[in-house]
Amino acid sequence: EQAEAERKAAEAAKQAALAEAMQDQGSGGSGGGGAAASGPPLSQGEKDGFRVAVEQCWNRGSLSTEASRTTVSVQFAMAPDGTVEKGSLRMIGHDGGSDAAAKQAYEAARRAILMCEKGGYKLPPEKYNRWKDVIIDFNASGGARVK
Repeated sequence: EQAEAERKAAEAAKQAALAEAMQDQGSGGSGGGGAAASGPPLSQGEKDGFRVAVEQCWNRGSLSTEASRTTVSVQFAMAPDGTVEKGSLRMIGHDGGSDAAAKQAYEAARRAILMCEKGGYKLPPEKYNRWKDVIIDFNASGGARVK
């Protein structure tokens, strides 16, 4: 079961990366009649502001030594008001540690995302279709990367 779950997570990560690449190239939708992303992409400054807001709440001090060396990728959806759709939070991949360490690192990342939300992340409403689905990599060095 665990191997199957990891395979599905890896496949989901590949699909997310493909979707992001298509979005960045301005491709129209998924080819299956889906809606195309509208509005300009987020600027680097907008991505950095979001990343910094999340990093401020990431408490790496609570992690075991192994978990603190583990990178986790967290995917979630957001509402137009910048709030996180809590049921959508999930770990889609990890690297550098055991499954138990990854779970611990994911829980810390999840808490950071929810704690720093504070009524909604400040993202440009006109670009909602660009930030409604988010993937953040929390890496072992203590930083995060918004995809």
